Amino acid sequence: MKAIIIDDEQKSRNLLKELLHRYCPEVQVLDLAANAQEGIEMIQKNTPDLVFLDIQMPDLNGFQLLDSINEINFDIIFVTAYNEFAVKAYKYTAFDYLLKPVIPEDLQKSIARLKQKHEKNKLNDQLSLLLKIWKTPKELPNKLIINALDGITLLNISEIICLEADGPYTTIFTANDGKIVSSKNLREYEDILTEHHFFRTHHSFMVNLNHVKKFIKSDNLLVLTNGQTVDVSKRKKEEFLEMLKNI
Repeated sequence: MKAIIIDDEQKSRNLLKELLHRYCPEVQVLDLAANAQEGIEMIQKNTPDLVFLDIQMPDLNGFQLLDSINEINFDIIFVTAYNEFAVKAYKYTAFDYLLKPVIPEDLQKSIARLKQKHEKNKLNDQLSLLLKIWKTPKELPNKLIINALDGITLLNISEIICLEADGPYTTIFTANDGKIVSSKNLREYEDILTEHHFFRTHHSFMVNLNHVKKFIKSDNLLVLTNGQTVDVSKRKKEEFLEMLKNI
């Protein structure tokens, strides 16, 4: 797997290169770029399989770099200091990201997930959504990329009826009676879907309040538009009823 590292911090570039050499020998680092312009030139010259990309760089940032490349046929792992907006954007678009300082275990997990990917043809969908979020930060995204066990799926958030936790995975139920098993856990989705009128009714379930058909108070049970029933835990009941008033 041929890779390029693009980061304006020399210490970060060298550390990531060393971590890859030590913990991910299957990744061959072809070159290091100190800014976006150098990165663009190296990408054109080397045609890498993978680019480690910092977002916050002078002149052009990582998003602008991606926006300036006509054809992106390489995988991307973002490497960045914590930024709430950027992390949320990665979660919406199912891109892998590493927080600085990079931890070897996180790096190994990212490379392992990359090797298990079944398809690359949805990369343009991911990038289009990511760049849209970056360009219109005040708009709430209406789509979500699901990194499913059998591939990548682009979903309208309004079509999601509920999500069910299954250990490290999440089963997503959609309006067309579809069912998608995501490789992300339910907490990952709770972080971004709460602002779309989704509510965690139970440790195992999160529901789209717009798809609630009926609430049976005596049983603390929800009936959803697809006929599915979901428990509301006792400690969540009052908060849930308050949320319903605000729809």
